[in-house]
Amino acid sequence: MSKDVLLKVCKIVSDEMGVTPKVLRSQSRKQQLVFGRMIFVIICRNKFNIKTNDIADYFELTIGSIYAYLKNCTIELKHNAVFRKDYESILERINKNKALTKGVKSNQRR
Repeated sequence: MSKDVLLKVCKIVSDEMGVTPKVLRSQSRKQQLVFGRMIFVIICRNKFNIKTNDIADYFELTIGSIYAYLKNCTIELKHNAVFRKDYESILERINKNKALTKGVKSNQRR
């Protein structure tokens, strides 16, 4: 199940960021791509409860990198309006995607 979710979320994030999934998964340090990966990680972790190991394997990153993305994403959401707008847009698209939301328990606090 988590592999399917990872693929679908990657597709949505890459579409919203204007890149291909392959480019999003690359090791590029361009800010737009790093922000896309950060959004991907926080959504997979918080909304779908995907293990950090699975996310790290999918992106071929270390677990430490995933935790750094989670930490930095929280900071960016507070202080970066453009990042927050991208995050909200992607999250809205994911919430509308019935294939992703069916049978998945959300971990978000209300």
